[in-house]
Amino acid sequence: MNRQTLQADAPLSATAATPLLSVKDLAVRFATREGVVEAVNGVNFNLARGEVLGILGESGSGKSVSLRAIMGILPRGRTTVTGSINFDGHELLSMPEKELDRLRGPEIAMIFQEPMTALDPVFTVGEQIAETIVRHEGVDWSTANARAKNFLEMVRIPSPERRLQAYPHEMSGGMRQRAMIALALSCKPKLLLADEPTTALDVTVQIQIILLLRELQRELGMAVIFVTHDVGVASEISDAVAVMYGGRYMEHGPAENVLLAPNHPYTHGLMNSTVHGSMRGQRLDTIPGLPPDLANLPKGCPFAARCGHAIPECEQGGIALSAVGKNHFSACLRVEKEGRSFFA
Repeated sequence: MNRQTLQADAPLSATAATPLLSVKDLAVRFATREGVVEAVNGVNFNLARGEVLGILGESGSGKSVSLRAIMGILPRGRTTVTGSINFDGHELLSMPEKELDRLRGPEIAMIFQEPMTALDPVFTVGEQIAETIVRHEGVDWSTANARAKNFLEMVRIPSPERRLQAYPHEMSGGMRQRAMIALALSCKPKLLLADEPTTALDVTVQIQIILLLRELQRELGMAVIFVTHDVGVASEISDAVAVMYGGRYMEHGPAENVLLAPNHPYTHGLMNSTVHGSMRGQRLDTIPGLPPDLANLPKGCPFAARCGHAIPECEQGGIALSAVGKNHFSACLRVEKEGRSFFA
């Protein structure tokens, strides 16, 4: 197989010639009493307009931190963010806070994992959505309230006029999540960041939210980054998938290629440890061991200690993403050496 090492500026999707978002060599470090936590380590990707990127991985792999770095909401003082985050021609990492604040809402919006803590408990849902519209678009409150009602209808909240007057604690978990989506979409952003928005919901509501997000994404033409640890969710909503571990991308490519023909042992392990209906009575094939300590990352592949295919070279140095197909990249030394996937 002819393989090519992925360079920092190489496009990671077929439509990324003029990407809406281009992230290069993104690294995030947190200073703690135990040492420096290397949460994100040299992440590169491009996101086209209207594309949905699913970031898949275990807890602590750096998924949510990546979104917060793009949004510019990581705690200051003890956080160091390096690299480049270019959104629609704007370099976000060097942008003054006031200018960045103007982009949040009308250009970039975020859905948080737990709406009960993201929504303000002392204001009604309608007030919070209308305030966002008034602040960013300068319309009067009457117009903003009418638009807030329209967005509650868009996310299929029943009795939207009554729900405008409801406080977050007066709504169910599924309704709060829908209200959070309405708030995020209220200024029709170009980029939506979704941080595990369905994790706390039951399966039925989870499916409804995923289908709703996909429908709204297509209707509004938004680009979306959807963070999840659920393979099934990633397969339902994503055009492209990035598999993250130890703050790095282990594999990246079209969703169908990554999820149906994985080229990294970690991706393969995630697929094998996913429960589905046909597995009744079968033993679950789990990934052994624990994720690495981000304050003491190994020199080589961060997955080597848990990988049944590891060879001594895997622990010697950093392993770059390399092409394994069209727009499909993997950071596996064994796959690179053997020139083929042996995980199918």
